[in-house]
Amino acid sequence: MIVVGLLAALVIIFLAGFGVALSILARGDRVNPVECACLGWLFGCGTVSLLLWICGMFCSGLVLQMIVAVCCLALAIFGWRTKRIANSRFDLPKPANIIEWILGSIVVLEIAALIFVSFKHTLGWDGLLNWEIKARYAFLSGGSIPAAYYSSAGRVFSHPEYPLTIPFTELWLYLWMGESNQFWVKIIFPLFYAACAPLLALLVFRLSGKRWVGLLIAALLPFVPSAVANPGSVVVGYVDIPLSAYYLAAVGYLLLWFRTGDLRFIMVFGAASAFLPWTKTEGIILWGVFVFIGFILSLAKQRLRQFLVSIVPGTILIIAWRIYLRLVHMWPHSDFESPGFDAIRHNLGRLGNIFGILFAELTERAHWSIFWFIAVIALIYLFASRKLEKIALALTIIIPAVVYSLIYILSSWPSWTAHMTSSFPRLLLHVMPPAWLAIGLALSQARREAQPL
Repeated sequence: MIVVGLLAALVIIFLAGFGVALSILARGDRVNPVECACLGWLFGCGTVSLLLWICGMFCSGLVLQMIVAVCCLALAIFGWRTKRIANSRFDLPKPANIIEWILGSIVVLEIAALIFVSFKHTLGWDGLLNWEIKARYAFLSGGSIPAAYYSSAGRVFSHPEYPLTIPFTELWLYLWMGESNQFWVKIIFPLFYAACAPLLALLVFRLSGKRWVGLLIAALLPFVPSAVANPGSVVVGYVDIPLSAYYLAAVGYLLLWFRTGDLRFIMVFGAASAFLPWTKTEGIILWGVFVFIGFILSLAKQRLRQFLVSIVPGTILIIAWRIYLRLVHMWPHSDFESPGFDAIRHNLGRLGNIFGILFAELTERAHWSIFWFIAVIALIYLFASRKLEKIALALTIIIPAVVYSLIYILSSWPSWTAHMTSSFPRLLLHVMPPAWLAIGLALSQARREAQPL
């Protein structure tokens, strides 16, 4: 019965997200089912966790479970009706040659291998004590986290200020399984990878025009040790890979909207970017990067109104979560000092060591192999192209990496260097998929330039 409940929970998540994705993408003549499925998992987890959070304020137990399930099924029906009204059809482009078939098969095998390996590992430290702990508290309390958890000084180690995409996705599985089963809940994380890899291939293909390059980049994705083996990777239940999947979707569809002006793409961007601050606190930084870059891109194409509308959901979520934390009297976290001129001035001497640690991490072969060396070359290609969309892609990688480094100026740990070396490698995972996207575009550009005149 546990496995049956697990499958039911996963299907409902997928149906909710598939309905949301289909209601957006069906506005065109054709719908790529792989694209819909990838976005379906991302949007499904975000939607279910939001529904559990909101509805959990008013009901609990079986009533909460049924209300959320009905809402999810309603979203699936709405998406299907939108497709029928728009008279669009599913269209799955097949690989054009043997190379594409081989690369596509490798991507599928890699996904299957990561799902298998994930069940061979236990949840890691943060996976247990920052994320799963919230799901367990909520499950034992009927579907919502008790307000006392947020205001307890004894629970501050588990970061009560962190948002709830992953904890409440885990909670959803627990509600349907009937127990807080840490073994089966691990399926969530390789499924985020399973959504990220094909989506990366699709975005590289659409932006470069070369399907084999997209499949090659997706096949190379698990060869970065930090993504599949180190702390923060797919197999340990941390939230960094899910956040990177949302970030990739937001980056890719923002660029597609800039290039084509298709309203479907800015709608997907709006949904994906909204879930960034709902997945992890650092998502607010990534969302802020989009506000800056998207503002420039929209001005260049005179589409400022469309862009401003697309960031409304993210703005609402950020404000709503902050208000909620105030209402439950959240105990202030102590990892960082409050931003202020005096604190920054006092700690400016850290800058040299901060950028030294940044360089050491980027060149750490045990964490990244030669990934960042290749990524730097790709970034040079993007800047050399002098095309605004490619420069914007480069900035979505560079700006978060720099900002993530600078926040350690405010670290309140007795050894701030230990703080940075222990957590910064996981933060770089957020920009890894967009960096692969940059590598794919640079590879396509380099091959075109190498062709004889």
